[in-house]
Amino acid sequence: MPNLMRIILFLLALTLPVAATAQHTLWAGLIKSKGYVVGSPLSQSGLHYLTGDTTWAHVGWNHPRSAGLSTPPGQPDTLYVAAGNGVLRSFDGGTSWRIVTGWEVTEATGIDVDPNRPADVYVATAYGVWRSMDHGQTWTEANAGFEKRYTQKIEVDDTQPGRVLAATEGGVYVSANAGVAWTYAGVPHPVISLSQSEADPMLWMAGTQRNGLFLSRDGGQTWSRAEGVSDAHSIYTVSPDPTDANRMAAGGWDTGLLISTDGGETWTTRTDGLPIPHLYCLAFDPDNPGRLYAATVEAGIFVIDSPTAPFRDAGLYGTLVWDMTFLDG
Repeated sequence: MPNLMRIILFLLALTLPVAATAQHTLWAGLIKSKGYVVGSPLSQSGLHYLTGDTTWAHVGWNHPRSAGLSTPPGQPDTLYVAAGNGVLRSFDGGTSWRIVTGWEVTEATGIDVDPNRPADVYVATAYGVWRSMDHGQTWTEANAGFEKRYTQKIEVDDTQPGRVLAATEGGVYVSANAGVAWTYAGVPHPVISLSQSEADPMLWMAGTQRNGLFLSRDGGQTWSRAEGVSDAHSIYTVSPDPTDANRMAAGGWDTGLLISTDGGETWTTRTDGLPIPHLYCLAFDPDNPGRLYAATVEAGIFVIDSPTAPFRDAGLYGTLVWDMTFLDG
């Protein structure tokens, strides 16, 4: 009988719901800028990851400009950082680092790894795009077709190997051949933020400098202005919810949080609960549908659990967050 009872209890346990565990970690590249005096020692800046509701752990070098972070799918120990002095790479989760670019690559502003070809890495810089086809060992310039080279963001199409979109001073450009050549896709303004929806890969968002928000619903081939978002806004950050194609967010200087729950047809402005209306980075949590992190300019990071929920503090007061993203692991 005792053995039978153990078997029954075991079978009952299999039917009980199991709490979901987080599969992603929130990372931020930042500088502790509030109150900083030029010439004084740099405080703990660079890469951080979230360890609790308001606590963060520092990883790697103290670095004033960690402007982008990317990792190959399923390889959380391999990290690439777009930094002020080039591309930084770690193969051991951030314990050790090396600069893998030469003097030609500087003022890096964004970086992305091709999820379908993990050896291929692209970096956006103030002087254009560079690419590596060998895990960052060697780099070549990749600017053929650009009208203006300043590039703020670079994003690989998750669904097509070698297809890459670039947010440049001259608009959005697309390459179908791994950056060998680029063609203009649209948005006739300086583009400063760019993102593809995981829930609907045909949906892309692009934020501009003082010209509002643009959407593409055909994989980035054509673009149209998002109705209901002021043309005067500078949209520093865009974030489609990876769990729901209808939910997306945008933010910038003096705009607060702009959020849509109907696929971009209408937008609601959220500033209540934020200490200031200046946002620099947004990131939806892929493990908690609707949860959104918003990095303000030096007033900390705040989080909401749904479009109508109140904001709560998530730490990092006094920082300027250059980039914020969820990574595997």
